[in-house]
Amino acid sequence: MSLMRLSDRRLWRRLAAGVGGDPPSRFVTSAAGLAIRPEPCVMPGSYVPREERRHRGVTIPFVVWLCVGASVFCSSSLTASELSFGAELDGNSRYVWRGLALNDGPVLQPSAWVSLAGFTVTPWANFAFREDEAPAGFNELDVTLDFSRDMSDLTVTPSFSAYLYPNQADAPPTGELALALSCAVGPVCICTDHSVDLLATPGAYFGDAGLSFESDLVPDLTVEASASAGWGSACFNEANFEVSRAALCLGEADLALTWSPGGLFYLRPHAALSVLLDRELRAAVPNPVLITGGLVVGREF
Repeated sequence: MSLMRLSDRRLWRRLAAGVGGDPPSRFVTSAAGLAIRPEPCVMPGSYVPREERRHRGVTIPFVVWLCVGASVFCSSSLTASELSFGAELDGNSRYVWRGLALNDGPVLQPSAWVSLAGFTVTPWANFAFREDEAPAGFNELDVTLDFSRDMSDLTVTPSFSAYLYPNQADAPPTGELALALSCAVGPVCICTDHSVDLLATPGAYFGDAGLSFESDLVPDLTVEASASAGWGSACFNEANFEVSRAALCLGEADLALTWSPGGLFYLRPHAALSVLLDRELRAAVPNPVLITGGLVVGREF
């Protein structure tokens, strides 16, 4: 979780607080981080073992029915809520996603959100500065719609995300269906997320589970910490690492401090660590251990 986009971190914070989101199967980037190469799970006409065909055939329906069931059969009723919205700007030392460094330099990642009656819409973008021959500019735009409901002590959040890649001719748009579950135990939140790609690499599944902790140090100053482990299907790992088997992919951890002076705005310095755990996945990338840092400025209404 530690190296997720800020919209995903915010979802975990919302789940931890009892209120109430991981990108699609990506593409391996070039050294400049912009020449993205989509990698299909299976080439046309190639042989697919029976076990793998069965796995790919059930992954999407399984997650779809989980999301539908979560939104329909949660026992608590939908309660009226006021409109809330906000915006953030995150200056990050690097764009890292599920153990992959998608660029080599600093990025700006603006986001905004609007919430009403359990629904939240979150647009998010990535602005990469010039690297080698790659020009500076926005190279990713994501829009996520999620819906959160409470079932006793469990918070259930199905979501759908659409992903666009402007200025990247070789990166087709895609979409991802996801389901997040969380349960607060005192100051600790036990969370798990499950995502499946629907378009670019259908059936590519990634899941993670972990713990998050949040506590007020002094008035207007909050500390947040989290740790998680993530795993990917054979389709996911083939598309992103060219390793054709399922594996426990990575471990992640992050630490952040949020300062909210008078509630006018907030500042959040943060640091994160991502470590690829599988030997073959580690060998497939230049940097299996990634450390990033950044500063978020935002306001919520």
